[in-house]
Amino acid sequence: MSDKKPLEWIRLELVPLPHYEDRLEKVIVFWNPDTGELKGQSAQALKSFIDESAGVGSITTAKGEVIEFDNPYTNTAAFSTILSQRYWVSPQPVEAPEEPEDNIQ
Repeated sequence: MSDKKPLEWIRLELVPLPHYEDRLEKVIVFWNPDTGELKGQSAQALKSFIDESAGVGSITTAKGEVIEFDNPYTNTAAFSTILSQRYWVSPQPVEAPEEPEDNIQ
């Protein structure tokens, strides 16, 4: 059995989908699904998009499944579905966010 602590943060590399390439840039943010924290230079802009998309309290996946949530920042399925509306999402578990950071919760 390992005493190694599980990784708490997820590094998200977000690449705009083809129809958003002219409006959005590639961004890297750090997300803690347990606490709902979002950190990184583009965290504030991304938070605005997530909050706008989350206003109705549910989201429909590409397969037509409806995901209901109270807080998309602590609901992995809702969070990833919202991001996938505009970005290719490449997640990587990490120990902690890299610098520099803007802390958003």
